[in-house]
Amino acid sequence: MVNSRVTIKEIQAFLRRRIILLIFPPVVITLLCAIGSIFLPRMYESTIRILIQRSDVVNPLTSLANAMNQKNDDPLRSFDEIIYSQRTFERLMDSIGISSEINGEVAKRSMMVKIKSSIQTKMQEGESFTITYQNSDPFRAQRGASVLANIFISTITNAKNERNELTVEFYNKKLEEFRTKMDINQKILLKGMKGNNANQGENSFLYNRVDQMDSKIHELQTRAKEYQSMMDALSPFPSAMRTKDGKQTLFEIQRSDAPYATDLKPLLNAYDDVTARYTAEHPEVLKIETQILAVLDRMNVAIKTELDKKNNEIEDIQRGKTGFVEELLKSSEIKQSDRDVESNYLIYQRLYNEMKLKLEEAEISKVLGSNLESQYIIMDPPLLPLFPSKPSKSLIVGGGFILGVLLGILSAIVAEILDTTIRSAYAIEIYGKPVIAFLPLTKEKKN
Repeated sequence: MVNSRVTIKEIQAFLRRRIILLIFPPVVITLLCAIGSIFLPRMYESTIRILIQRSDVVNPLTSLANAMNQKNDDPLRSFDEIIYSQRTFERLMDSIGISSEINGEVAKRSMMVKIKSSIQTKMQEGESFTITYQNSDPFRAQRGASVLANIFISTITNAKNERNELTVEFYNKKLEEFRTKMDINQKILLKGMKGNNANQGENSFLYNRVDQMDSKIHELQTRAKEYQSMMDALSPFPSAMRTKDGKQTLFEIQRSDAPYATDLKPLLNAYDDVTARYTAEHPEVLKIETQILAVLDRMNVAIKTELDKKNNEIEDIQRGKTGFVEELLKSSEIKQSDRDVESNYLIYQRLYNEMKLKLEEAEISKVLGSNLESQYIIMDPPLLPLFPSKPSKSLIVGGGFILGVLLGILSAIVAEILDTTIRSAYAIEIYGKPVIAFLPLTKEKKN
């Protein structure tokens, strides 16, 4: 083993020779970091924490497969996609007043990149998440965190509600399609069975009942279509209140037999009179508009109620009619030529019943999903930050000091390695130089 020849005196000599390199970098870098931390822009951050409360209300008609799909429909799965989307950035800039400060597409893109780096998201245990937003303005930081949370909640709830609406609309169309085809095949089948004289007399009562039910269903469907047309006419209001087509629609409605149509007629006459004399913003005009819209709201509710009643009556009669037809199929003889019609009728009847069940499931899901926003509970609202979170002066100065010390030590070591000055006998051996003489190291005695 080779013993180390570095002594304490040599280390002390090294420190005396390189004292400048060891002190200068830490002092300079620490001073620069301290000055830089003073002039760096202040950044404030605000955080909001939201808890997702899962709904305990379960659709009683939902099948096991649909229940599994609802369980996998986790809103947090698309959390980052919504928060870091371009549309979210645009809505955020509009909400906190940044859009007015941006000129040009390039500046807009640069601002989006900056906003993306200012947003921090974190999933936490217990079905909760946090959103943190940083800004040089503390008020914008607080506002930004709240806006981001609202954007996420509204996007999720609107998407689910729209999906439920489209599902109900699709099932309604398919149900009507199957019902029409079932009715067509049913009429053809009944016509064929009536043409068969066997057992026609004893089943005449059933045939008459089916005919009566068909007439009643046709009458109710006609009335239901009228109610639906009234609801479609009311749908553009109140935005169409001051348009020419909107006024024409109101006069047509007040001449119909819709509920509260008699209450609408005097208001429309008064509205026509005041709009001819005053501007649209006159108090009298606004007063009558408010009264008209209140009547339209009551009318819309009443029409919706009547429409639901008609549809329920149609469903009840349809079920009774189906029962009579089944009795006829059991008691009547069916010709061979009508067997295909009977098969088609039974197929569409089965499809109609299955689609009706799916429609009921979709409607219940729609009702349960109409209050999705209540599932999101704000546990910690965003607070106005009182002190900047960035820059951290102590961290910058401390890091600069450590960096300066490391740089000073490294520069001193490099300088020592590159120095070829011979200061000891060991150095002579390293360079392989011949020894000419030895000079003793003695201390002179003082007289």
